Amino acid sequence: MSISLGLRARTAVHPRTDDVIEGTPQPSARDASDLGGHGGALRPLSLRFLDQTLERRYQQVSGAESLTGFRIATGAAAVLWLLAAVVVPTGTPIPIERAVSVCFAVAALNWAAFVLSDGLKTLDQQHAVLSIITSMNGLVILWLAATGGVLPGYGVSAIMLLFVFGFVSRTAFVFAAWRSAVLIVGFVVAALIYRGRSLEVDALIFGAAVAGTLVALRLLEQSRRRVFYQDIVITRQADAVRAERDRADGLLRNVLPTPISRRLLAGERTIADAYPDVTVLFADIVAFTPLASRLPAAEVVGLLDRLFARFDELVAERGLEKIKTIGDAYMAAGGIPEPVGDHAARVVDLGLAMIDVAENEGDRIAGLQLRIGVHSGPVIGGVIGSRKFAFDIWGETVNIASRLESQGVPGRIQVSAATWRRVEDQFEAEAVGPVQIRGYGPLDTYTIVGPRGTAAIPA
Repeated sequence: MSISLGLRARTAVHPRTDDVIEGTPQPSARDASDLGGHGGALRPLSLRFLDQTLERRYQQVSGAESLTGFRIATGAAAVLWLLAAVVVPTGTPIPIERAVSVCFAVAALNWAAFVLSDGLKTLDQQHAVLSIITSMNGLVILWLAATGGVLPGYGVSAIMLLFVFGFVSRTAFVFAAWRSAVLIVGFVVAALIYRGRSLEVDALIFGAAVAGTLVALRLLEQSRRRVFYQDIVITRQADAVRAERDRADGLLRNVLPTPISRRLLAGERTIADAYPDVTVLFADIVAFTPLASRLPAAEVVGLLDRLFARFDELVAERGLEKIKTIGDAYMAAGGIPEPVGDHAARVVDLGLAMIDVAENEGDRIAGLQLRIGVHSGPVIGGVIGSRKFAFDIWGETVNIASRLESQGVPGRIQVSAATWRRVEDQFEAEAVGPVQIRGYGPLDTYTIVGPRGTAAIPA
């Protein structure tokens, strides 16, 4: 068998340079066509995939992965606000009525987001809700801190905690940006209404936290999207390699016996075995050369294709093994590569079925007949070739079966005495007597008449 794994030329496809984030991996032509032509390219500001199908897939997959993190963030925030209702009035000058009512209200808001999280299927939905809640949390903190006189220190520290939550939840850059804008405005307003000490240091810390968080989240999202796209490409390439390998393996199994192909695929390179008891069949179309000379080439090939395809089916039905075809000759064997106790009977039954198929085909092409020879005995079998594999068998058994065919009678099966002894209880035959076999002298042979009336013919 010749196995050719065709590798198609691939050309990189790149979106316009102004639409692509530098460093984003570009796919091959095949992968790009599968993903809408843009591959893994990202929009420079929003970091969205240019390919809308890929973006929707990313939203669904990442949303499923991030749902647990969303619940942890909102649930933890609700718990922290409940704790704040106890801690804030005792640790700050903020009035207890204001602190408790506000803390309980914000805790309820976060808990509502936790309870309703099952409806948030995409990453955008989760991050939009999380950003709204985080912004409200931040604005409430700034208002409490500014009106309670604890904006420096306590207020800024609480805002830092919000940024930590945003980073841990890996908020998408676009949502983190507008959330940061809301908190910046809130901080400026809080600073304006605050009547305490100077806030330059707090503003510096706040600004550094905003800038650092945005840069980190942008890099994190770029990396996350890049890994997501690379996983798709790698998976598709692995699937393509697996499909190509399965195709090659399938081709190998089509031309070699399954146990032999399995050994080859397992890495065995030299396959040669002795088979002590095998039945070999040779079949040949009588007077094929003059028949082929009077038919068009396409009709000759079509005839052989129909005939041999039907023979292949008959071989498979009886658990036998097709060895090869040579021109208009067909060779099969039983008891190889797996031993079968009734291989001789199966092969003789195959020969009778082949003669019937040839006669039916002969209704359209006058004079189409088979001549068949069968012999049983030991053979040697193995795989030959390194580029075009073929399983073949050799030995006296093969030679005698071939010569029995060449000296046989059209439309009949000529079998040796060795085969006849194995099938005489199942088939009827006529003794031909000693036949001079070239290279082997006179051998007793028989022509099969048909199955005995009560015999169970193997299928």
